[in-house]
Amino acid sequence: MRKRNLILVLIFIFFIGLSMNLLVTTKKTTNISWIASERLSDIDGKMLEINDFFGKKYTILNFWATWCAPCVEEMPILSELYNNTKTEGISVIGLAIDNEKNVKEFLQKIKVDHNLLIAGSKGTNIMENIGLNPSNSLPFTIMFDKNYDVIKIKLGKLTLNELLYWVNTAER
Repeated sequence: MRKRNLILVLIFIFFIGLSMNLLVTTKKTTNISWIASERLSDIDGKMLEINDFFGKKYTILNFWATWCAPCVEEMPILSELYNNTKTEGISVIGLAIDNEKNVKEFLQKIKVDHNLLIAGSKGTNIMENIGLNPSNSLPFTIMFDKNYDVIKIKLGKLTLNELLYWVNTAER
């Protein structure tokens, strides 16, 4: 009986993982224009609207936290993408679901070149309102165009190759 239950649990976990993969690859037609006026703090405590950092073509918005190991691993990748594409009208924004103290301590250890905003618990509400991450898990990344239409989403750690693929295929 225990073996049967274990098999059922493993099958269930497999299908959850499969559905998360579909979440990554399925193109969504969600419009998130409401997000532009959200006001959040930068690392210096200055309140800014998210759209102050939007790209002329595309924006990659990454929800992360200092306590999230895959999020921390993504930081150099996101900064590299930012450095390679910022002149092409592509913006990269890290939206920290964390407090200012933790983010500042984190930035003393890890170099980050892309834009960072501190959302705290409000970041979870923003994720919920976007509606593409039902589990509110991190890291969570979305790419949208200048019309705020979501082009790509990913729940989980991204690679530089994935991000470059996003940018290159969005151009078509």
